[in-house]
Amino acid sequence: MNATVIELVVALVAGGLTAWLLRRSVKRRAESAAQGDTVKVPCLLRHPAREGRWLRGHMLIGPDVMAWEGRTKAGAAVSLPAGLRKAGVRPPTFRESVKINGRCTIVECASPEGRVHVAVMPNELPRVLAALDRGATGHPAPGSPG
Repeated sequence: MNATVIELVVALVAGGLTAWLLRRSVKRRAESAAQGDTVKVPCLLRHPAREGRWLRGHMLIGPDVMAWEGRTKAGAAVSLPAGLRKAGVRPPTFRESVKINGRCTIVECASPEGRVHVAVMPNELPRVLAALDRGATGHPAPGSPG
């Protein structure tokens, strides 16, 4: 076989496997949330304490919990402000889409500390918006430090 054909087949198989794994994890997260469990929603956070930086991590969302769990040292140093509320939803600007996934939706939030932005994928957006509407922020998740 031609090397180009082999590379194409490997790329298609890898892409299919990646898509299947992502769909599976989203489905598992949705099932856990439906049962009332606390779920980790992957997202990016721009916090006033770290102006201009997108921090990678997870939102811990449960029936009465919404907390931030950073994946980096900079992200671990911040937490969600108390009194966080949704101010708007928008697509990323061109400049933002260079740093984050352009398919994300950015949830703009207001808080006493300043503007907080949360970038989430469209399939996770309803879960994050529902948690913000409940006002379940500032509480540590069960079993998490904080």
